[in-house]
Amino acid sequence: MNKTISSKTLIALALCPSLMLGCATQQGNDQLMGAGAGAAGGAALGCLTGFIAGGSASSCGTGAAIGAAAGAVVGWGAVKLSQYQASQVRPPADDQRMYGLTKPVDTTQVKIRKGSSTPRSVKPGESVNVATDYSLMLPSKTPSTQVTETWTLEKDGKTLAELPQKSTDRASGGWNADAMIPIPGNAAPGTYVVEHKVQAGTSYDTDESTFVVAR
Repeated sequence: MNKTISSKTLIALALCPSLMLGCATQQGNDQLMGAGAGAAGGAALGCLTGFIAGGSASSCGTGAAIGAAAGAVVGWGAVKLSQYQASQVRPPADDQRMYGLTKPVDTTQVKIRKGSSTPRSVKPGESVNVATDYSLMLPSKTPSTQVTETWTLEKDGKTLAELPQKSTDRASGGWNADAMIPIPGNAAPGTYVVEHKVQAGTSYDTDESTFVVAR
């Protein structure tokens, strides 16, 4: 076995403690800085890996860029819903009349009427309100059923965060569930997609809404 340690490896190992310390100090940050910590840690580890593999500053830069991108995606996992609330906005009769539901249902059915994200444009560090308006239709002898509401955040075809789902019993009628999503301070500019999903038993429906992060 070759026990010789090259100079570039020694330098990288010397850098490692300071890089890890920098990552560790990020752990105390709140959820708004989650993506920042992920990007910083990813960049540090990417730089270290790239330097060891390539032995040059350019290798470090390449590894840091790749690591930062991956770390930022991981960092979004720290973002959580806040100010969640749900309320019945239409009694069954009004909901049925509004959407032309003239016949009673034999099985549980759920239908999203509108998923929205407001405001349409935000800056890093601000918040987006996500709302899901949906109808729940139950058989006549079923007073209520468990409903699960979820939101998934995506960008450029990649999933950034699957936000904690909310499950509770609901009666027939029209419902609106909304919550705030804090945007990390270093969120990349561009268009973000929110997938709204509501499920009750084997019935579910989805919708999408978008917002833009602009610096």
